[in-house]
Amino acid sequence: MNRSSLDESAIGQLVAGHQDYEASAATRQAAPLAATRQARSSSSRPGIIYVAGASPLVRQLRDGTQAETCPSRLMRIQAQTIAQCRALQQRCKSELVFGLDTALRLQCIEVPNELNGDGRLVVVAPRRDRRRNIGGVRCVSWVHTMRCVKIGGLTCVAPDTTWVMYARETNLQMLVLLGDAMMRRDGGRRWLGKDDLLAECQRLCSRARADDHRLPRKIKNCRLALMLMAENTDSFRESELRLLLMAHGLPRPYVNLRVDVPDGVDVGRRGGASGGPAKRCFFLDLSYPWLKVCVEYDGRQHAQNWESDVRRRTLLENDGWVYINATWEDLADDSSRLAFAQSVASRMSRQWNQRVVVHEPWALERLAREMERQQKHQVRDAEPMK
Repeated sequence: MNRSSLDESAIGQLVAGHQDYEASAATRQAAPLAATRQARSSSSRPGIIYVAGASPLVRQLRDGTQAETCPSRLMRIQAQTIAQCRALQQRCKSELVFGLDTALRLQCIEVPNELNGDGRLVVVAPRRDRRRNIGGVRCVSWVHTMRCVKIGGLTCVAPDTTWVMYARETNLQMLVLLGDAMMRRDGGRRWLGKDDLLAECQRLCSRARADDHRLPRKIKNCRLALMLMAENTDSFRESELRLLLMAHGLPRPYVNLRVDVPDGVDVGRRGGASGGPAKRCFFLDLSYPWLKVCVEYDGRQHAQNWESDVRRRTLLENDGWVYINATWEDLADDSSRLAFAQSVASRMSRQWNQRVVVHEPWALERLAREMERQQKHQVRDAEPMK
């Protein structure tokens, strides 16, 4: 089935518009990853940093109930996991290396529900014949080299190696979601970038070849996942929404783009000097800025900010943006996902004055391979003629 009813030249214009905007806005979108790494390296707790005052521990919702914020939840889970791991380490004479979801929880990294395991702690052995038989503990083997970090005096597998280890444990979508969680926009929850994950894959493959070992199982899925992943996301729902749009044939949306829009208040009224309208800064969950179409996920965290969200939408629409709101119901089943993708395509069509249609969803593996093929063609076309 065709990806779109547009002719080839029209598709080229749409994709080119996206690429041109990315090239001009790349410097604005780059996250301060180097500063985050530097802060972590000087932290009193090796391998982790918390940004004091970055967000409240509890949010007050409109209905009067309270909801725990993501940083607070991750810190609470980390403290519980550290206590469990220390108790286990005290029972064992030799040092344990904690891996998979246990390592993620120790490092305050969000874990997709599908990867949460069965509640047992996970330890890693260097060979299958050295796996330990400990009650209530899952022991896995990893014959390849692995990077480790220290958290609260405990040794656990580093995030990049953990991500590669999950390639043999889960499907492509979960691998993408986990990778996104390691590259959050919030500096306190951001561990690395796509280049770091790619470098770890290359390091493991090079070392395996040098040692005449087999490559890590299903490491090819890591390459495919990297094609689909995005830096600077805020939540799993955001990532799922991005994959939904792409799987139905729409271009890759921009993630958490910063836009400055007039807020309708003259600067002179605030500061006493005339200077034109003041600007408000917003970060859009997903957007097609060359068409001024944005898609935002409305989760429970927005319940407390209803009035400010209405104001935000009004200012964006006043500035010419088409605002599309998504809820969990839009992700509930295949028909809902298709209907939502069709709605986004319809708004894009009106903004562009050409018809944009969607197709039945592609499997993520097929989508990643198609993106990989297009990327190779772009590199080849960009090479100078000899």
